[in-house]
Amino acid sequence: MEEDAFIIQLKGGVPDFSNEDINSVLSLKNGFNVRSISGNIYVSDCNEKSIADLSFMKRFGKIIGEYHLLEDIQNVQLPPGKFYIRVIDELGCHGTEHEKSIGDLVGAKGRVSFKNPDFVLLAFHADKWYIALEGVKENARTDERRAPMRPYFTPISMDPSYASFLVNFGYFPRGATLLDPFCGSGGILIEAGLKGYSVRGIDILPQMTMGASVNLKFYGIRNYSIEKGDFLEYDRDEKFDGIVTDFPYGRNSHISTSSNEFYEGSARMMSNLLTTGSRACIVTDAIGNLEYFKKYFTVDKVISQRVHASLTRNFARLIKN
Repeated sequence: MEEDAFIIQLKGGVPDFSNEDINSVLSLKNGFNVRSISGNIYVSDCNEKSIADLSFMKRFGKIIGEYHLLEDIQNVQLPPGKFYIRVIDELGCHGTEHEKSIGDLVGAKGRVSFKNPDFVLLAFHADKWYIALEGVKENARTDERRAPMRPYFTPISMDPSYASFLVNFGYFPRGATLLDPFCGSGGILIEAGLKGYSVRGIDILPQMTMGASVNLKFYGIRNYSIEKGDFLEYDRDEKFDGIVTDFPYGRNSHISTSSNEFYEGSARMMSNLLTTGSRACIVTDAIGNLEYFKKYFTVDKVISQRVHASLTRNFARLIKN
């Protein structure tokens, strides 16, 4: 796929997650160069398909001009059609009042349309001015995949942006087969399936396996299998390319043994199902639980999310020894 220069603005409020997300998707997975230019704004020579995989992307655009002085924007070459201008200023010295002056510089008179534009012109001001044509934000539809919007609804399901991040966190190769051994209603599998991965799910509760299948079908995912079972008793001789899962915790956790035995058994089973160098991306409510995995895995990266006073989710990337 042809590569262009893109400018990318990430969502605010989750810098550890958004920074790691863009690094995993663009740099680690696809080998693109990524440069931070200001706060949550990045520039990369990449492609739109890769950008669409980002979990915390707010907006992006294909760069058509870079200028140190505001008045030099008049040299930009615009495509035909109607448009409007949006100024994004990380430095706080320019704002919406400059949209008109930029419009005058680029010859917008008679071409402005807010209702039916052919394109949106983004004017990012950071170390210099970046003029870009706004792209379609595919991942904005994550709101449509929140748990209440699915055919089978469970309130404990992870927000789809974080589920998407967990998949990105592993920067798994294209075409990989990923396993969620505690899949619940399939929230993580949905995000992995929409990114083009083949997905497998296991859950100990029959209502969850049924619900996960219904949800995956609803979102058009076909390359999947879901089965009822206790992961600690999984005895098939097979390997997966990666594991992504949110470990059960709290009152709604249905585990077949004590917490110590559960984590020890899970770590051993996950190790058996992966080859050396493969990655598992997991979420646990207690960072101390990662000690159970250190016999089999290297803990490569941990990012914590405080959900509320009694719950912190720890996202960990593990590499099989």
